[in-house]
Amino acid sequence: MKKKITTVFALSAVAGMILTGCSSTAEASEGDWTAPPVQENLAAQADPFTTYALPDEWANYGALFEDFCAINELKCSHVDSDMSSGEAIQRYDAEKGNPIGYLSDIGGLWGPVAEDAGVTAPYIPVGAEKLKPGQYGENGGWTNTFTGVVGFLVNDSVSEAPQTWDDLVTAEYADGKIASTGLNEPIGGTQQATLLSIALAKGGDVTAFDATWEYLNELFATTNVSDVAPSVDALIRGEYGVMVQYDFNAIAAIEQAAEQGVSLSFVVPSDGSIYMPSSILANGHNDKSMDFIKAFMDYVLTDEAQLKFADFGARPIRFVNGDLEVPEDRRTRWLPEESYANTQTFDASLIDPEQLLKDYSANITN
Repeated sequence: MKKKITTVFALSAVAGMILTGCSSTAEASEGDWTAPPVQENLAAQADPFTTYALPDEWANYGALFEDFCAINELKCSHVDSDMSSGEAIQRYDAEKGNPIGYLSDIGGLWGPVAEDAGVTAPYIPVGAEKLKPGQYGENGGWTNTFTGVVGFLVNDSVSEAPQTWDDLVTAEYADGKIASTGLNEPIGGTQQATLLSIALAKGGDVTAFDATWEYLNELFATTNVSDVAPSVDALIRGEYGVMVQYDFNAIAAIEQAAEQGVSLSFVVPSDGSIYMPSSILANGHNDKSMDFIKAFMDYVLTDEAQLKFADFGARPIRFVNGDLEVPEDRRTRWLPEESYANTQTFDASLIDPEQLLKDYSANITN
């Protein structure tokens, strides 16, 4: 029997282009988050700039940082620390007396939590008007950037590829052929996207989770979910056959495996999947670096920045909204469109991630 995975986790205690529209004097934005970024202040704030949960390899952010610094003729150095969305919010709050972090990547459900924790900045980036309600902070400080869709990353030599969530419960995956990634406590976007996708598959409503808990308890009562620590490397080695993973991360894993002569494939579950947004969160306590922070938040919603997410294999939020055309030469790492036939957008403001975590802990019994 697979035991549910428990994590000790403290929840939050808690223009056009960048060069246009900037104020011409440093005094104009000193201490004022609502003012445009001051171009001449960027250089002093760029080396180094510190982020949380925002490494260069995440969804092509390294290319975004490089392009942003080139556009603004900046010498930049980037320092990042890995952590979950909730931990990033908590870190902002903990260091408010001496702020270090500039920006964080957070799962698409965590923006309102950051607002409640009092760590957001009252800056609405240029381009936010292209987004839908609930995709950015109405009072500023965070905005959706791109989306991911969870599905099944499969080692083709170990097991058949599941097509639906129900397939995971069958005897085909007995004796630990499924990695626990995506199925454990919803402290990150992958796990949250998994729960919402299962809810969609089981009842057609991403806000109704009773059937999700029943399904996970049934799955954990089998021998199907592995006790082996989840990683792409372990999947490539054949230590299990299936891993729940975001599509854009799966594409990178397929390429990695191919270099080692191993065949991986990826399936979006046909019975339910969602476009799960990621967001960028500004550290509202970091007044001394506000111009760099504001300028990058403006940049991330520009056409070119959005297309860099597409280059990686992620679907930019503006594309999902129907506001951005992605040329074919920027879709070379995308899965076929027919894979997303039953993939839906949803209103992230309807989901409270802290309550989702509590409900998981209260309802998963195995």
